[in-house]
Amino acid sequence: MGDGTCTFFWTDRWLGEVILCDRFRRLFDLTKDRMVTVADMFALGWGEGGEAWQGRCLLAWEEEPVREFSNFLSNVQLHVDKEDMWSW
Repeated sequence: MGDGTCTFFWTDRWLGEVILCDRFRRLFDLTKDRMVTVADMFALGWGEGGEAWQGRCLLAWEEEPVREFSNFLSNVQLHVDKEDMWSW
């Protein structure tokens, strides 16, 4: 992962073996912008209380998936001085 500007957050496989829209299906269903990039989502703040979740009505039982999601992404670091690079 470079700066995240060329990688789609939900639909590209950039973190682990499963794309995030499959791993966190309910959160993906709640998202307004399904084509958001990793860089944009990072800038919004993907943690609990981050702007990425503002304006979304989360039910009480959906708070745990958001916590799991936040923990899953807590150690992600973007490299702003590098472009994204794909490898197979």
